[in-house]
Amino acid sequence: MKMTLPPGWQRLELGEIVTLKSGGTPNRATGEFWGGNVPWLSAKDLKSFDLKDSIERLTQAGALQVNTVPADTVLMLVRGMGLFKDIPIGVTSFEMTFNQDVKALIPKVKVNSRFLAYALTGMRNAIMGRVDRAGHGTGRLTTDYLIALPIAFPPFMEQARIVNVLSVWDKAISETEQLIDARERKKRGLVQKLFSNLPRRPLMETADVWFSGVDKKTRADQEPVLLCNYMDVFHNSRITSNIEFMRATASTKEIEDNSLKKNDVVFTKDSETSEEIAEPALVADDIPNLVCGYHLAIARPREGVGHGPFIAQAMRHQAIRWQFCRLANGVVRFGLTLDAMEQAEIFWADLDVQRHIATILDAEDVAIEALRKRASFLLTQKRGLMQRLLTGDTVLDQRFDAPLENSTDALVGTTI
Repeated sequence: MKMTLPPGWQRLELGEIVTLKSGGTPNRATGEFWGGNVPWLSAKDLKSFDLKDSIERLTQAGALQVNTVPADTVLMLVRGMGLFKDIPIGVTSFEMTFNQDVKALIPKVKVNSRFLAYALTGMRNAIMGRVDRAGHGTGRLTTDYLIALPIAFPPFMEQARIVNVLSVWDKAISETEQLIDARERKKRGLVQKLFSNLPRRPLMETADVWFSGVDKKTRADQEPVLLCNYMDVFHNSRITSNIEFMRATASTKEIEDNSLKKNDVVFTKDSETSEEIAEPALVADDIPNLVCGYHLAIARPREGVGHGPFIAQAMRHQAIRWQFCRLANGVVRFGLTLDAMEQAEIFWADLDVQRHIATILDAEDVAIEALRKRASFLLTQKRGLMQRLLTGDTVLDQRFDAPLENSTDALVGTTI
């Protein structure tokens, strides 16, 4: 945080702003405590900023056994394995109960609850660095550490202004995520319909399949190449020229054997879990000097028999993915062998049908990818705003006193 705060701001410890209230779990052997209409939140429910529901619910009798908090209360996970990956924080939408792994932040002073949740979210990385290991390796945040957290605390009106701005980005991110969910549901329905009556045939009858062994090293006696690595494939459904590939070297023989061509399908050959085996990515562009890295396999469609975009889509089908899970060997680390590949099957159809199916599903993938990029862009924008607004680097004026109806696109042109 910046050393000097704007006029009217204070640097307070969290314990000066709130008291921490613990949750609890009613006796599970008492049936009359469970199955009612009172939300009872646990780590499984702290998945979003706005807390609106819970997997488990209490009866009114059960709610009397634990602490209850009103709407607009900040809840924070303080115990659980998930703390090593994130610090879940949310704000209750109405009266709720919660378990002993969660703390409620009850205000001592006038504070905008959403501002406080944003302030703590903005400190997520620092807080994660203070997670201790309790029994059985469970993550834990101590009360002593939490109450000593320094908070840059602006006047109440400035808190509201900050919330008004950041809420616009939250809404845009949420709407984009909903669009992604809708497009993914649509695609799953299309996959079910388009593949439902197709026969299967061995993958190696529709494509030539081999494993790459090109490593990441750079050697003076080899040729420079662009290397398509494991993570390039794992995190992308399409390999395009927009990806920033690693630069390495390869021998003439390695380049000859493992250069990638448009419509090749590259997939993961090895992984720490069997579920991540055979994750495919279509080589969508002709990319000069691009070579496939190790721990990957290449499927090159046989002319007149297989169509790369169709093969990539077919390999994402749940039934085909389950097949590769079963074919993978290993205990701690899993991998495919050439013997396993000879057993692998793929959906098959005439080339015209393959092209038709791939065109439909590829269009959905492109739309989903565009939405994901928008969500990522909005999240990056929001993080930048949080850094400026929550430290006092940028102070908002009266234009932001009321909740904003503008979209994020409109606010981009506004001086904030």
